Amino acid sequence: MRKSNLVIGLLILSLGVYSQDLGLEEILTRVKSSNPEVKIKELDIKIKEKGRNKAFKNLVLPPVNLSTEEDWQIVKDEGMGFKEIEAYIPIFQGGRMVYGYKKAGKELEMAEENSKLTVYSWQEESVNEYFKALNFRKQREITNLTISALQKQRNRLDGLYKENKMIPKSEVLKVEADIENNIAINLENKQKERTSKETLMQLLGYDLDRVIKLDEFNAVEYLKSFGVVKKVEDPRNTTLGKTQSLMVDIAEYDVKIAKADLYPSFYIKPSHEFKRRIGDKLVTTNEGRVEIGFNYVFQWGGTFDSVDQKKLTLEQAKIKYDNNIVGIELDMRNRLGEIESLTGQSEAQKKRVELLRENLKIDNLRYDNELVTTFDYLNSVNQLRTAEEDFYKLQRALVLAVIKYENLYK
Repeated sequence: MRKSNLVIGLLILSLGVYSQDLGLEEILTRVKSSNPEVKIKELDIKIKEKGRNKAFKNLVLPPVNLSTEEDWQIVKDEGMGFKEIEAYIPIFQGGRMVYGYKKAGKELEMAEENSKLTVYSWQEESVNEYFKALNFRKQREITNLTISALQKQRNRLDGLYKENKMIPKSEVLKVEADIENNIAINLENKQKERTSKETLMQLLGYDLDRVIKLDEFNAVEYLKSFGVVKKVEDPRNTTLGKTQSLMVDIAEYDVKIAKADLYPSFYIKPSHEFKRRIGDKLVTTNEGRVEIGFNYVFQWGGTFDSVDQKKLTLEQAKIKYDNNIVGIELDMRNRLGEIESLTGQSEAQKKRVELLRENLKIDNLRYDNELVTTFDYLNSVNQLRTAEEDFYKLQRALVLAVIKYENLYK
């Protein structure tokens, strides 16, 4: 029993040690391999790959038909066996199978590009939850310091009150009420931190019961290591631009496939007859033959309407492509401006936090020595709490803006 408890303890310890290293880079890497939605997109690639392979086999391998069909009496007398084998080899089908194979190839490319976009999207969502959890953790730390200072003040006032030093009971009660209020705030922060961490675990494909500790993040150092942000270039070369181009390509192949119905199909059908039915008997023949034929089905206006429909869909795809390319470029410009703005805001907010931290240290000493009121002290605490929260929001927004901007280029 003791040995079992020791093993469990070591497992818990090992999980705790491993969780210490969960930072931004690990999160971005983990999304690529373990996010459930990313895995679904990877399976979609495999599905499209199978579709392309099937289209290729249909293109180069003729269908083969082995058949036998007789009444029960002949089967009883002669037994089961193949009467005939034949293969259908298309010579010309208006390009239907060729274009179908090429379309399947484009659909595979589309699935691959969409898989990349899915990775980018869930990386952004994971980073967002990461910073939310860090923000709530920082809020808990600040509030814990507040509670500690208030408890010291409560003990001092309570001592003065009990020693009849002219301290009204109401002053003690007010401080106790402030303590309870901050305890309630921390319970909320703890719950929000847990929710964000568990949401992050779900996005990363981890067990929700896994014990983790998120590494602290320094946005300034991250951005320094990141290097110079790229300027806006040709959006058509991006992953998002390629997906828009592939949509046009697929629409073009749909038009060509629809036009194939306007042409007759020519084919060769080699076959070999093993047995032939004569009367109530099967006679062995072993004769081979080759047939050449064509097939043409004209659906009056239906075929032309189908072609016209696909042409209109192609026109839509081209308009969407042009508009979306402009939209991608506009998004790039806006995100670049957003990065520049957030960088300046983040630097200013960082200085503000540092000043308010220093101010709170001074107010802590003054509060301990009764040089400031509880109201003024809590005002300093709330200012720092708000500034810290705003700083984390700016850091999160800045890093997300950089990641989203860079993702547009990939």
